[in-house]
Amino acid sequence: MNKGKLVMGWCCFAFSVILFLFQGLYLILRLRWGIEYADDRLFYLLITFIVVFATVALILLMELKRNGKAFVLGIATIFILLHGVLLFRHMKDINELVSLSPDWKTYFVLKQDRQTGETVYYRPYFGPFVKPKETLPFPMKGNAKVKWIEQDIVAATYHAEDGSIHQFIGTFGDRGQGSSYTNVALSFPGTWKGEDFILTSTTEGLTVKHEDEVERYSWENIVQFGTLAVVLTENDEARWTVALGGDFISHENDPAPPSGSIYLYEAIDGSNEPVPLTLSSP
Repeated sequence: MNKGKLVMGWCCFAFSVILFLFQGLYLILRLRWGIEYADDRLFYLLITFIVVFATVALILLMELKRNGKAFVLGIATIFILLHGVLLFRHMKDINELVSLSPDWKTYFVLKQDRQTGETVYYRPYFGPFVKPKETLPFPMKGNAKVKWIEQDIVAATYHAEDGSIHQFIGTFGDRGQGSSYTNVALSFPGTWKGEDFILTSTTEGLTVKHEDEVERYSWENIVQFGTLAVVLTENDEARWTVALGGDFISHENDPAPPSGSIYLYEAIDGSNEPVPLTLSSP
């Protein structure tokens, strides 16, 4: 047997075994702890690679005659086509949204049942694996608009079945060296300005002023996400997200006013950018 074919055959066999063991690890994690791939299409893709590598290894390592090779190739083709059909059915039932952070250090995952609209938010576990964290409060209709406000803050703007608009915020860090805020909105007191916007945070709530329009939000209309962002709501619909910038320092343990920037991001369908705000008066 040709030495080059032998080496290639054993390499393909090794790759198929490694991928097979990786898939076995995934199945154990899923059955015992409910851990999934961030993108379920990876499961079907890896199965295809296993079949391809195993098929090539068989052909190269075994002295198969022409009919034997045709039989192996036929079985492999049928298996791959079957998984293609299963993948198509999965994509028809589940809508998956995976978005990498700008610095590629984390990712945001939503998986939606296309029939019911029920959408689950998944937190990164390790590598390509994620774990379900919570179900979005409103069934999602269609796709969500995803925008990374900061390297560790992402906003998903979506519509519910009744047409109302909502925002779900994924947060992956903190601004206090591991500490958590009892109330994010209270961590940036004072008046913040940027472009044509003025945001004021007081003990009574938040006020957003844009040109001649003023919107006031009491605490029952402010929904907190993690330790980095809040969503301002009106009539059970999202209006704005307020997020802490990467350079934000609360100075919660000293009398100095907060420093750095915060971001104001409007909940609308069209393309829009977060507006940076800086402290104007404490």
